[in-house]
Amino acid sequence: MFATRAEDWRGLVTAPKLGDHFVQVYRDPSFLARAVAEFLAAALRAGEGAIVIARPEHADLFRAELASRGLNAGAAEAAGQLKVFDAQASLDLFMRNGMPDWPLFEREIGGAIAEMQPRFPAVRAYGEMVDILWQDGQREAAIRLEEYWNDLGRLQSFSLFCAYYLDNLNPSSYGGALECVCRVHTQFIPAEDYARFDEAVAKASERVLGRPLAEILFELVEGRRSEMKMPLGQEALFWLHKRMPLTAEKVLAEVRASAQPG
Repeated sequence: MFATRAEDWRGLVTAPKLGDHFVQVYRDPSFLARAVAEFLAAALRAGEGAIVIARPEHADLFRAELASRGLNAGAAEAAGQLKVFDAQASLDLFMRNGMPDWPLFEREIGGAIAEMQPRFPAVRAYGEMVDILWQDGQREAAIRLEEYWNDLGRLQSFSLFCAYYLDNLNPSSYGGALECVCRVHTQFIPAEDYARFDEAVAKASERVLGRPLAEILFELVEGRRSEMKMPLGQEALFWLHKRMPLTAEKVLAEVRASAQPG
C-alpha cells in the first residue's frame, strides 16, 4: 500500500554525522544489542573511538554482539579505542539534589570524550543514563541530561546514541513520554524493520479509517515531515495522536495485534 521512504536505522548508526543525537526505543534487549553493536562495530573498524555508558548487563550483551561480528571488545578496551563505563556509577558522579549538575557533567563525561579525541579521527558515544533516570520516574532530570548532552555537542565533536525502554505502540506513551524524548533528539528509531513497521501502520490505518482516508493521511504526513527523522508510519502515529487521539488508539491497537515480538 505504502512504501517506506525513511532511512533505515542501520545506515544511521553505522555512519552517523558529527553532532547526530539519535534515540532508540525498545522492548526487546536483543534489538537494542544489535543496534548498538552496529554502531560500535562500524566505529572500531573505521579506527574511531567509542564510549559506552551502560548497565553492566547491557554492556555484556554489546560485547557478545561485537564478538559475533568478529570483533574483540576486550582488545579494543585494552587499546583504549573502546571505553566502557557503568551507567549508574557515571550518574553518581554528576547528579546533585536529584538533577544533573552541568559543571560536573562537563568535567566527567566531557572529559572522557575529550581524552579520546586527540587519538582518533572521530568519537562515538552510547549512553543509557537518561533511561535509568526515566525508569526511576525522574523524567525532568532525564530531559535535562539530554539537554546537557546537546550542550556538550556544541562544545565537542561526537555522535551520540541514546536508548529508552519504552513501548511506542502503547497509547499511554503518547502525549508526553515519546514527544519529550523526541524533542531533544535528531533521529528516532522506533522499530527494527522500518518497511514492515510502515506497512503495519498503513494497514491498521486502512482498517480503522478506510482506504481513501488512510491514503490521505499518509500523503499528508509525507508532505509535512518533521525535522526529526523517523519512519513514515511513526510520523503518522504522532499526527493521529495529536489530532485524532481516539482514532490513534484504535490504530495502535490494530498495529499491536499484528506485531510480532521485537
